[in-house]
Amino acid sequence: MTKQAFTESQKFKGALMYFVFVLLGGVLALFFYADVQQLIFSKPFGDKPASNAALIIVTLFLAFLLFALIATTLETRVTNEGVSFRWKPFQRKAKLFCWNDITKAEIIYYGFVGYGLRITSHGLVYTAGGNTGLRLVLKSGRKIIIGTQKPEELEEFLGELKVES
Repeated sequence: MTKQAFTESQKFKGALMYFVFVLLGGVLALFFYADVQQLIFSKPFGDKPASNAALIIVTLFLAFLLFALIATTLETRVTNEGVSFRWKPFQRKAKLFCWNDITKAEIIYYGFVGYGLRITSHGLVYTAGGNTGLRLVLKSGRKIIIGTQKPEELEEFLGELKVES
């Protein structure tokens, strides 16, 4: 019996992202400490203290940025209808590419290109890390790559769908 769909949820990961999380978390902790010292204990933080409003704004921005990086998930779904993906929580609705708009779907190794959305020689890459993805060649000639951490499972599912790979 064949599966009805291939689904994958990916979070940002890897040594570089771990470093970013730790660094951003440390800077956020420092600003939180500065907020407490300056706002609660009325002790100016530093030789040239920032205004209370500036401290609060920077702290909130750093907290939002850290939360956004932690919460961001690349969700991929492949069915007999087509391939869809979305960056959760930023996209409410997944972007769908129907099979009749796709001329080729294949698993490729593209090397490390970073995180998020990247323009590369392979095409437009959506990745949460890693170096392997599903490349879609559209009838328009446009190439889109959706990163995957499960290339073997995805390739097997594409074979079950009898998609050209």
